[in-house]
Amino acid sequence: MKDAPLRHRLEYAAYRAVRLPMRLLPHAVARRLGRGLGAVGWVLDRRHRRIALDNLALALPELPAGERRRVARACFHHFGAALTDTLSVTRFDLVELCRRTTIEGWHHVQAAQAAAAPRGFFVATAHFGLWEVAAHALGIYAGPTWVVGRPLDNPHLDRELTRVRSRFGNRLLPKRGALRGILRAIEAGEVVALLTDQRVQPREAIDVPFFGVPAWTTPILARLSLRLQVPVVPGFGYPEPGGRYRFVVHPPVLPPVVEESDEAVAALTLRYHRVMEDVIRRDPELWLWLHRRWKR
Repeated sequence: MKDAPLRHRLEYAAYRAVRLPMRLLPHAVARRLGRGLGAVGWVLDRRHRRIALDNLALALPELPAGERRRVARACFHHFGAALTDTLSVTRFDLVELCRRTTIEGWHHVQAAQAAAAPRGFFVATAHFGLWEVAAHALGIYAGPTWVVGRPLDNPHLDRELTRVRSRFGNRLLPKRGALRGILRAIEAGEVVALLTDQRVQPREAIDVPFFGVPAWTTPILARLSLRLQVPVVPGFGYPEPGGRYRFVVHPPVLPPVVEESDEAVAALTLRYHRVMEDVIRRDPELWLWLHRRWKR
């Protein structure tokens, strides 16, 4: 777009203007302020409010309409808090972030390391809770982690996000063309983390049920787990009171020793979905219902 450079500069200026007060306010206050911003978003953003309610009706039809509306509203509040938390947490050095973070289930990481050796293993997470802080915790305790994701359209914001994501040693792999880097990292005994909960284009996807509803899903994680015979460890980050964090690791999903076929890939992907579904059902307001996961 012709006016894209100007728009990008304005977006970056707005980001810097918001980042400074988020670092000056007490961390817990910054998170509460974010919840307030999320409440404003619930009122003003009719489009994403409707998307959230439609998604909840598809995925959790057993909930009464009033409860689905409560979850959707709480989702807006949470992601407002997640935004300001991501800005505010940059004030902490490694020692302070570790002091504020509780790890649960770390023995599952150790089990995956033992099962995969001498190769590395995968971590699967979702747009759930505080996934940016969870990536820091993983990299600090498991060693520098490769995180696969799509770069932001705004190059100024993308450079800033890259700096924030890599400040404790993690490294980023752009989603497009990431396969070679993923293979190199796993063969070197390193950890690769992917967010696998969002819809992908049909040409890149397989159709696997998510909450019982057919959903276009990336097959790459299951395909590589089968091909390399390395486990996938689900892990999720949670906000805790007082500006603290909790990173919960689940038992590794071990690939069956079978030929890599479309059926095997779909069955393994469904196992990942089952873990995510259980996590989301327990705390539905922490997942990104604002994305059209099941759009056709």
